[in-house]
Parts: sequence; C-alpha cells; structure tokens
Amino acid sequence: MSSVFSSEVPPSRATPSAHPVHRLEFASPAAEWVEAVPLGNGRLGAMLYGRAEQELIWLSEGSVWSGPGRRPEPHPVTADVARAAIAASRAAVAAGDHVAAEEALHALQHSYPQSFQPLARLRRTVGAPAPEPAPQAEVVPAQDGVDDSAGADAGYARGLDLHSAVAWTRAAGVDQRAFVSAPHQVLVVEVSASERPVSFVLDSPLRLEHAVADGAEAWAVLRAPDDVVPAYQRESDPVRWASDPRGVQAAVAMRAIGGAVRSRATPDGVVLEVSGDATLILAVRTTFTRLGDDPEPDVTTALAQARRLCRDAVATGVDRLHGDHVAAHAELYDRAELRLGTGPEPAVDISADTDALLDAVADGDGARAGVAPELLALLFQYGRYLLISSSRPGGTPANLQGIWNQQLQPPWSSDFTMNINLEMNYWLAETTGLRECAEPLFDLVEAFAERGREPAERIYGSSGWVAHHASDIWAFADPMGDGTHDPAWAFWPFAGVWLTTHLVDRVTFERDDAAARRFFPVLCGAARFVLDWLEPRPDGTLGTSPSTSPENRFVVPGTDRACSVAADSTMDLELSRHLLRSLLRVADDYRLRDDAADLCQEAEAALPRIAEAGVDGDGLLREWADLDRMADPHHRHIAHLVGVHPTDAPPSASLAAAASRSLDARGDEGTGWSLAWKTAMRARLHEPEAVGRLLDLFVRRNIEIEPGPGGGRWRGGLYRNLFSAHPPFQIDGNLGVVAALAECLVQSHAGYLELLPALPPDLPDGEVRGLHARGGLVVDLQWRAGELTEARITSGQDSPRTVRVVLGSLERLLDLPPGQTLRLTTTDISQERAS
Repeated sequence: MSSVFSSEVPPSRATPSAHPVHRLEFASPAAEWVEAVPLGNGRLGAMLYGRAEQELIWLSEGSVWSGPGRRPEPHPVTADVARAAIAASRAAVAAGDHVAAEEALHALQHSYPQSFQPLARLRRTVGAPAPEPAPQAEVVPAQDGVDDSAGADAGYARGLDLHSAVAWTRAAGVDQRAFVSAPHQVLVVEVSASERPVSFVLDSPLRLEHAVADGAEAWAVLRAPDDVVPAYQRESDPVRWASDPRGVQAAVAMRAIGGAVRSRATPDGVVLEVSGDATLILAVRTTFTRLGDDPEPDVTTALAQARRLCRDAVATGVDRLHGDHVAAHAELYDRAELRLGTGPEPAVDISADTDALLDAVADGDGARAGVAPELLALLFQYGRYLLISSSRPGGTPANLQGIWNQQLQPPWSSDFTMNINLEMNYWLAETTGLRECAEPLFDLVEAFAERGREPAERIYGSSGWVAHHASDIWAFADPMGDGTHDPAWAFWPFAGVWLTTHLVDRVTFERDDAAARRFFPVLCGAARFVLDWLEPRPDGTLGTSPSTSPENRFVVPGTDRACSVAADSTMDLELSRHLLRSLLRVADDYRLRDDAADLCQEAEAALPRIAEAGVDGDGLLREWADLDRMADPHHRHIAHLVGVHPTDAPPSASLAAAASRSLDARGDEGTGWSLAWKTAMRARLHEPEAVGRLLDLFVRRNIEIEPGPGGGRWRGGLYRNLFSAHPPFQIDGNLGVVAALAECLVQSHAGYLELLPALPPDLPDGEVRGLHARGGLVVDLQWRAGELTEARITSGQDSPRTVRVVLGSLERLLDLPPGQTLRLTTTDISQERAS
C-alpha cells in the first residue's frame, strides 16, 4: 500500500456547531414573499414574514395542484395526426426547410401541465381583535402588506436556524418559534406575548368547501381549481372551477394550546382566539393518492387524518414535538458541512444580519464571493436545507419553487420543468448525502414509465415510454401547447431519458441491488424509446430528426430567420449515448442482462453508431449537426454541453476544449440556475478561475434590469432571503449551486476519486465533510492557501477494495478495505510531492 493515505483511522462524522453559516438572521420583518423564511417537512411548507404584532404565514402542501387537467377521449392528437406531423417535419428537415419542419410539429401539442397551488394564509395577531377571514378573491399577495413598525425597534430580530429547522422572531413583548415536524406531520407555532391575547386566522385563495369550529379545535376543507392556465398564455379567465369537480381537496385542522381558547368558523375561514400565550398545532392531509393517479373523490379520510394528527401532537407535548423534529431534521442535515474562510471564526461578521453578508460581497456594480466566503458556505448549507424541507419519501418532488407558493398562477406554473430544472434540483442528493430526498423524484419517473407508454406508442410508434418538456403531479407526458407554443421547448421527447440519469446515479454512488432491480425495467423502457427514435444516416451513423436543443434557436442558413428544428441535436445524441451505456453497465454490474438480453444486444449494436458531437469552424461544440450560427449566442440554456455535466463519461480532450470555448462564447451571465450549471461544467473542465467568476455573479443581490446584451432580463442573483433568482425565484439555482460547489471539491464520474479538482482562487482556505463519491465513498477535506492539508476517505461495506485517487499531479491506487477510513495529512502530501 502506498505511503499516501497510509494511516487507518476510525470513521468520524462530527456534527456542525452553532456557526453563523448555519443560520439566516434579519433586523427587520419581510416586506414581501422573497424576504420571508421557509419551513417545510417534505409535504407541508410555510413562509414566515416575521412580523411582531401581525404575523403572516403562507402555507402550501406539495400535493395541492390544479387538475388533473383535460384528458379528452379520444385524444385529439391521434396516432395518424402525430405520425403525419413527424413524417412531414422529418422530410422538411431533410430538404433543408427548417421553418416548415418547425410548423409541422405544432400538430403534436396538447394542453399543458397543471399548476402548483398555494394552500392557505395564516395570520397571527397579538393584543388586538382577530381580523376576519377574507373572501377567496381577496386572499391574494397584494393583501399581504401590513405596516408592522416593530421592525424598526433595535431589539427586533428574526431568523432561521438551518441546523434545527426552526424559525424565530423576537420583538418588544413578542417571541415566536415555529417549525414543521416531519415525524409528527404538523406545523407548530409557539407565541409568547406577555400574556396578551393571541389569535390565529386561516383563510385561503382556494375554494372553501366548509369550515367547522369546536372548542379549541377548528378545521376547514379546501378545494383546488380544476384547471389553471399558465400565466404566460395571458388568458382573461385562467383559474377555472368545474361544475363537477374532481380535483384535490385539502383538509386543514388546527388546535390551540394556552389560556382560554375560543374558536369560530365563518363563510371564509376559521379563527382561534387564545386569552394569553399560545401554541398553534396545524396539520394538513389531502385527497392526493400517488403520482400519476387521480385524487380520491371523498375528503372524509383526509379530514379524519388531519384531525388525528393534531390530537396526537397535542397529546405528545410541544417539548417532545420539538425534540423529535430537530433530531429527524439533523439526521439528514448533519451528514455534510462546508466551511470557507480562515480559522474558526468567519472572515466577515455575519452574526447579526444576513443583509450585512449580502452587502459584504458587493463591489461597485459587481460582487466578489471571495470577500465573504461564508456566504457561499451558507448557500451550501441552505441548499441542502431546502431540499430536505421540500422533498422527502412519500411526498411529491421539489418543483420550480420547491414546496412554497403563494400564487394561483405561479411563474411557469411552478411545475416540473424537465429540460434542466427538475434534474438540477436533485444533483446534490447523491453527492451531499441526501439520497432519501430523491425518492419522490424516483416515484415520478416510475409514474412516467406508466403514463408515458401511451403517448410513446401513439405519437412515436414506440413500445417504450416518453416524457416531454414539462409535467405535474398527474404525470402529464404529452407535448404541451395547444398547437400555439414554440417547439423550441414544447417539442422535446428526451425528458424521460435525462431523468433516468438519477436512477443510474443511485446505483453507481452506492451498491443497491434492490434499487437496481426496481429501476432496470424503467431504464429498459426509456432505452426502447431511444432505440426506436434513432434513425440511420447515409454514413451509417444514427441520429435524431426532428430534433430540438432546449430552448435555443439557430439562424436558418442563407436567411435571417430563427428556427428551432433540425437534425441531430448534440443533447439528443449525448443523452442517448449515456442511457444505452448506462443500461448495459447496470445490466452487467447487477447481473440483470438476462432480464433484457435482446434489448441489451440491440443497445450494444447501436452505441458505436450514435453520431459524435461536431465542432464548428470557430472551435465551438455544435448544438446541431451542420449548423453554426445561433440566434442567441448568449442563450442561458447550454443543453449541448450535457456531455460535460451531468453525464458521467469524461469527454475527449478535443471535445473538452471545444466545450470550454463554447462556454467562453456563451458568456458568464445568466439566470441563477444557468450560473449554477455553468459552474458545475467549469468544475468538470478543471477551470477554477472561471468557477470563481461565476460564483461572483451568483452571490450578488438580485435587481430587475431592462433587457440588454449579455443576458438581458435573465440575470440571476439572490433575493433577501437568499432565494435564487431566475428572475423570478426558482429553487433550482439554490439546489444547483450546492452540486456545483461539490464538483469543485470532489469528483468521481471519471472512474476515480479526484480531490480539489477546481478550487476557486478566492476560496483558498476551507474544509468540507460528508461529500459522497461513486463506489460508496465518503470524503472529508481540509485545505489551506489553496493546497490540500488533510483528507479522510471512508469506504462503504460494498465499496471496492482498490480506489484510484488523483490530487493534482499525484495519482495513487489505494487499498481501502470496506468500512475503513484512510487519512492523508500535510506531511504525507509533502513527502509524496518530494518523491
């Protein structure tokens, strides 16, 4: 065994201390939704404004969506219509008539995914009569504004402790603590107000079916709309309620603990009034059944469950509720931690105010992450917190806003957008020790494997399964758009193919025979679609046509016309290659080849024939074969570089160089999620200086700007509560930057373990623990002055004994028995470099 990593030590998983990078803190209440702090348990979400006398809490629940949506019989896009449209588009592409090819694809479009919905508004008042619940039409964000001047008091403070997942507010005479428990499935709001009366008022933008008050308990049944038209379609009547509704119903139960409690129900909501200090227990259950299926028609069971949860929580007691909650959250949260900066204390004093930390990175019109590295460490912790809070087993996947929403027509329907955003939400799950949080995503992919078979056969004549650009909890799988939307994003049948990368990651990061057996049929169905969709070219290679590259457009050769449909987009080819290669790897690693012998043989024959990505005359990676000029050279989507990240086959040196030049040409500017993806790609390409530039852009404050060159209105940044801006808020930026930072520190996609492959120059000092690598490895690192000073590598029980480790120019094969930890110190590194 090599002298490097030669000393064996027992595994160590320390817990984080009460460090400023584990909390948000503010000196004034939230003035708007993107200043509130988020709580969640994977199902129930809450946004707290932190107002003293008149608190505002917006509630949401992951399964409350509009829909299930329109499912006409027979389907308006019949097999004959679909096959004719594809044939016409393919013929037009072959003839060089890209405009006609694009127009033909409008015939495939049907309807749209439904929208994630807000649940209710909860108002807590101290020392004043309770406000009346408002009618449905008045419960809108514009009604949020309450002039709570307590925020001006020097003694005011509010915050969010990420380690305990508890939000708190302290003001003159009012102390509030709130958390959403995963073990007990309740929201708990504790209020101490110097014995003044406390009231809680619940109303909702949804339809109130009925409300009941009974002593210290009250409950309400709410109904989501049957159809919500996406906001970008600009219809005059976008929120629709059917005369014979079949959508989701939500039962909200509330109980108050404290002094004398009075409850009352009104036509618009419920009120609980407590004579002194009070604790509110709130539970929600819905008629949602499972992803892809219609809800139950009867709310009776959901209401009984919600009421029982409240009763059980009261019987448990607040202290036990809090202890169980903190323990369950910390079990996930404590698995990884990032510290940046020198010494045990932060370089910038952030102990009082997160606003001060955001201000610290500002440098004129720009920002410098290196000035306050604690902000990046906080964002790492915050992103993991947000995924834990919005995605847990048994719930629904994190959507564009995670699990939080206050609008009936949220931006982009707050749906599952699958040409980058949903995938990005889950990149951090494997690398930062949150594998359980990916379970809802796996459930959705399996729902697509069922619901996507019908459109795969009807539209494409395939016996596999398909999913397109966007979806919802009903597993909508058709091309969307009602015949009017741009095929640049509305036609893209590779969402399911991309989503399978997460299934593959699950069984490559850690040996999991049960998961491999569970996922292999899903991989087979996706591979069947790809093999049916690939078509031969005159040179014997395989490609795709018609083909788009989300969401970009090219200039039709010889014209000034922009178009989005051609042949052989690089993204199609790379995702096809990755899926077929992964299918064979899983089949062999888990001895499953006999379960799909013919399919595996077909995949083996097709793999070497899939066309390689081309390079244009400027040395840039082509987005489509034989097309050079892009309509928007700085487009935020970088779909053609998917072979760099997140797929796991390292590109050749020539393709890596072309990818780097392509990123240069695209420019650094972009949306929050685009900045995160570019950062991960630059890390994979071992370009730490470029990583540093992108992180500088990511940490600036969000400001609204007019469209212009180099990014226009798509300019990412951070809102006051550190939500990432598209703009508007999209959670993929928060979750994606965690994965990008992990890629800067540890990589394992190339078949070996690489340490500090892309450490930005502005972050010379730091430490990380709990990063996961393929093969069941867990890595802890410490570095000073840009050099690794200590590393611990812990193997899993099913890890291979031999691990190849790369650190700069050093490369070693290590004997690492299962369940052991090897430690590398500064002395080991110095001796090895000298030798």
